[in-house]
Amino acid sequence: MHEFIVMGKPVSLQSNNRTLLQSWKAKVSQAAVEGWPAEASLITYSVQLIITHYYESRPPDIDNIIKPILDGLNLLIYIDDRQITDLTVRRRKIRRVQTRSGIIAQALAKGQEFVHVKIDTAPAITELSE
Repeated sequence: MHEFIVMGKPVSLQSNNRTLLQSWKAKVSQAAVEGWPAEASLITYSVQLIITHYYESRPPDIDNIIKPILDGLNLLIYIDDRQITDLTVRRRKIRRVQTRSGIIAQALAKGQEFVHVKIDTAPAITELSE
């Protein structure tokens, strides 16, 4: 399992400011590799991601913040975002969150918006019969 925080408001895929969007992707990439062991190789197996945006006011559309985050992890953490079999995306208002431990509590203490990303091995996939 690997988790990290990206401080700041996420940039929407729909942004007209391409420089800002590229800067956000780079920020995601930097945050992801900071806690990633230097000797670790790229993940080659299926993964699940949980992305949570902790916001203050008027967040961007949740579906538009996903792709820039996934793209920021390509060729750094995993080979390609096609390896993602399970994706959970959540939004939480900062004032309503109460936690006492972990990196989320540390980020909350900074008093600004952020995104928490958790990457883990995908759960076993079982076929459903009709």
